[in-house]
Parts: sequence; C-alpha cells; structure tokens
Amino acid sequence: MPARHRFLFLGLAILWLALRIPFFGARFSFNWDSSQYARGMTEFNVFKHQPHPPGYLLWVLSARILEPLAGGAMRAQIIVAFVMTLLALAIFYFLALRILDSQVSALTCTALLAYAPGVALNSSISSPSITDLVSSLVAGYLAFLDPHRRQWRIVACLAALGLLAGFHQSNLALLAPLVAVAAISHWRHAWRPVCTGAILGTLAFLAWYVPLANSVGGSSVLSHLTSIQFHDAASKSSVFYGAPLRNHLSMTLNNVIYSGMNLAPWLVAFGLPFVWQRKTVPGWWRYALWMIPTLIMLLGIHSGRVGYWLIAFPPLLLLCAIGGRVRMPATIAAVLLSLAISYFPYGRLQFSKIAPVSYVFYRSAPRMALDLEASQRNLDQTLHQLLQSGVPQPFVCARDIPEAPNIRTVTYDFAYVNWILPEAAPASRSIWLFDQHGPDAEIRKHYQTWRQIVADDLWSLWQATSPQPPVPSP
Repeated sequence: MPARHRFLFLGLAILWLALRIPFFGARFSFNWDSSQYARGMTEFNVFKHQPHPPGYLLWVLSARILEPLAGGAMRAQIIVAFVMTLLALAIFYFLALRILDSQVSALTCTALLAYAPGVALNSSISSPSITDLVSSLVAGYLAFLDPHRRQWRIVACLAALGLLAGFHQSNLALLAPLVAVAAISHWRHAWRPVCTGAILGTLAFLAWYVPLANSVGGSSVLSHLTSIQFHDAASKSSVFYGAPLRNHLSMTLNNVIYSGMNLAPWLVAFGLPFVWQRKTVPGWWRYALWMIPTLIMLLGIHSGRVGYWLIAFPPLLLLCAIGGRVRMPATIAAVLLSLAISYFPYGRLQFSKIAPVSYVFYRSAPRMALDLEASQRNLDQTLHQLLQSGVPQPFVCARDIPEAPNIRTVTYDFAYVNWILPEAAPASRSIWLFDQHGPDAEIRKHYQTWRQIVADDLWSLWQATSPQPPVPSP
C-alpha cells in the first residue's frame, strides 16, 4: 500500500476518534430508552420498563460495571457503545479484506462505515443499537470465512453470537437464517468446530437468558412481555398489525431517509451513480440471507430509528464495493459528504415548513446528540432558576416524542422537579414543557393566559395562568 494511502487512513482514524471525544461528556438522556437503561442500572425491573422488554441484560450490566469509572449512567453507556463500535470496525476490516482481497479496499470500506451518520451516531449515544452492528458483522464473518483454515474462528463466532444477543435480543432473530445456513455449509468440512461453537453459543445464551427470565418469573412471562412490547410497536407503524396506512407510509419515508443518508456517500465513493461494473457477486445467497429478514422487519413491520438499519449496513456497503471501484479522491469526497450530513445544523430548520422531514435527518445524525446535550444542560439551568424563584410545582411535561426531553427522561434527568402529564395538570397557575412550538390550540383553551419563559430549537417552557374563581359574597 502506498505511503500516501497509509497517511490518509491514519488521518481519517485520528479525526474519527477526535470527533467522538465531545460525546463522552454527556450527562443527560438521549431518548426515552436511554433513561430506562439508566434506571435499570440502579434497579433492574422489566415490569417497570427498567429497561423495557425484552430486557437488554448485558447492556445494562456492562454499563453498571463501568458507571463508577465513567462518572454517570449515560457516560457509562456511551463507553460501552464506543468499545462495541471499535470491535465492529475491526471485524468489518477483516471481513472486507476476505471478500475484496485488497487492503486498500478493506480500509476504504471500514472508513466509510465508521463515518456513516448512523454508525457515528450510535457509537456515541446511550443506546445498545450499536451491538446490532457487531452481531451482524460476526454473523457475516462466520458466513464468509474459509472453514478449512483456522477453524477456531467458527467456534468464536458462534459463541460470540450467543453472548451478543444478551445486549440486544432482536439481532439474534434477524440474523438466525444467515447463521444457521452458514453453520450448515461449514458442517461438511468442520463439523467439530460447528458443534463446539453451537454448544458454547447455547451456554453463552443461557448464561444471561436464565437470570433474565427468572427476574420476571419465568421464560413464559418474559415471552409474554416481549410479545406485548413488539405488538404495541408494530400496531403503530405497520398496516399488517392494524396501523393506519398513513403511519406505514410515514415509516417507509423514514426508512428511505435512514438508508439514503448513509448510502449516498458510499455510492459516491465507489462511483456507482456513474459507472456500474457488472460483476458477478460471489456467494450472493449470503447477502440475501444477511439482509432480507432485516428489510422485511424495517419495511413491513417496524422501524423506529436509524439504529434498526445497522444490521443491513455492512452487506449494503460490501455490495457497493463489489459493484464499483476504489478511488482515493472519491473516498475523500464520500467522507466529506458523510461529515456534512452528520453535522449539518438541522436545528435551524425546526421552525421551517420542512421541519417534519428535516427532523428525521436530525434525529439520525450525531449532530443531534451534541445539540440535545447542550439543550438539556440549558433546561437544567432554567429549571433550577425557576425553583429558586419559588414557582409552584408540579411541572407539566407535554413534550411527547422519543428524543429527550419527555416524561420518561425528565423524571430521571431532572428528578428534583415534580413532573406530571397534561391530564393531571392543575387548574390554576402551572409550568409546562412543550416542544419548540409551544402549546397547540387545543391545550391553549384550558388556560386564559400563556407566557413563554424560555425556548430553544428543541423545547420551550411556558407558564399557564387561569383567573381565580370569584370569592362568594357573605
């Protein structure tokens, strides 16, 4: 590999690491789920959604172990996510080297994966979604490895998959077809490693699943709780589970954005919009098994955020590399495009007509995590000032979207305030937390006077006042 290429990839690696540093200072929840994992670190209780089903036991346990060192629940989770990302990138490099048979191509793909907005975001927030990327790559590595050489890798992959399922259980179901077919294909040449790996993988699975199931009263209870959680999510997004067609179309549009904002730089890097080299894709069935279950889930059932796509990103990127060709100027352009998508100031668009669409980009890029942390710190300072001024409690949280602040995050991050939902709001003076747009017309009817206290691009605080009832004359 030419020296200029080595310096380029070294520079990209240093820049990527430097861009991660600001995220380690996070003190507040990124979204609804983040606060639930943090609650689980203090009191693990799936019934209380600490965390929500199916449990994510190893994610919570790993973060709990690191919390004293990290200095906070969110920072501990971000450290786990960062370590998982480094592991994923290392596996992806060796997988790409095996498939593309070129160190330059493998390093190019690894850099493009690292800088992808969805990967950059999930490497730096308190969410176990990044473990889907690790599991996907372990399964892909298992499918493409040579069973005649270093057969211990088969054992390691199968054992690792059993363990990784304890961080984020959905990856086990979506990757099961690929893993099963890969194990069967290796059976003829390496049946002993396959058997050993299957046994160790099962033991690794049971090591976390049995305690998790026992914590809720048995595997049947855990399955029931998980089924309720799944159907509740699917019923809001999929027409096949009773959701309105409008919701399903909205999910489809979101998926186009989630995939497009990550795929576009890869197309630029390999010149696919301009030159498509018609090449045979060796082992095409592996790519099909790798992607199809995830695509069925994302397009047909449920896709809540860009993290759901992390299983499908590695095969998509490898297919782009197979279909195109590596050019360093195009690689640099692709990285710059990824950075532009990742750090575009989407917050400035939240009061525009395209706010609903721009917010989908915003919540899927690492810029959101940085802006949200700064916004939460501003909210924390404002809440302390309000309490010092003697305003009455409780405060009402009327902001109802997955990203913080919402009722689940404020009751964790700002537990020094007594928070309630709008339906329990007092009839007289009260403080309300809304999104950046403030109260809608329906809510405004309930109070005579609304006064904005402070606002930013993500939230606003308002004081609502109603006239006191007249005192009856004696």
